[in-house]
Amino acid sequence: MYELFYLFDLDPKASFKNLGEQIDGAFSLEGTEYLFEAKWQKEPVNKADLAIFSDKVRTKLENTLGVFLSINTFSQEGVAAHQAGGAAIILMDGSDLMAVLEERIDFTSLLCRKKRHASQTGNIYFSYHQMVTT
Repeated sequence: MYELFYLFDLDPKASFKNLGEQIDGAFSLEGTEYLFEAKWQKEPVNKADLAIFSDKVRTKLENTLGVFLSINTFSQEGVAAHQAGGAAIILMDGSDLMAVLEERIDFTSLLCRKKRHASQTGNIYFSYHQMVTT
């Protein structure tokens, strides 16, 4: 993912550790700092995994958001629990990543549309497929 962030000129930072936590990466876009987390597992990412990442993001400066990529989607209860009340993370799945890799949308456009949708609706899981069908 570092190479993807670099390709889109997002001033990426590779995986790093802070006291008691591991961050998979970070990048900057339009004046906002993003922490990045990725899960490459068979099961959908659950509420607990989202809570851990959300906590990492919330303990940073106020202008920090998080992007969580789960290749195999997210549990419904996890999404519901984390999109209410001041969410600080945006969710991406494997189909979103494939849309970028297949050049159907560039990464920055995808992220900006996800962020705008989350800001307007509170929905932090707005997939590329939903974007093109609504």
